Amino acid sequence: MPAMENAEFCAEAAIINYFASDDMLGGHLDDMEADLSKPIVSISLGCKAVFLLGGESRQDPPIAMFLRSGDAVLMSGPARQCFHGVPRIFTDPENCDVPAFQSKFLDSSEASFVDYIKGLRININIRQVY
Repeated sequence: MPAMENAEFCAEAAIINYFASDDMLGGHLDDMEADLSKPIVSISLGCKAVFLLGGESRQDPPIAMFLRSGDAVLMSGPARQCFHGVPRIFTDPENCDVPAFQSKFLDSSEASFVDYIKGLRININIRQVY
């Protein structure tokens, strides 16, 4: 079953979350949009993170998964009503998973970007507001 069967989606806004080494995002719902049948597209850049996807109640046990740089998550259908969060960012060199990402930037002019991104995480959430 497709994630968005017979649905139109118009990206109207983006929220950019910046995570430094000790930051986290507690369990929450994205429920401020006028039409919750529209998905949220989430794109991860930088260090690896743990993403928790729970249920419609905070008491529902979450499923844990890693998000790596370049990963995209589509939250649609029942997942739109689920609590979710990011309890941990991996910034240590052994676990951050940035070396694979760094290999995409071979030009020395991009060195400052690579130095910047290897100690943090950026998440871009794209959504339809109305």
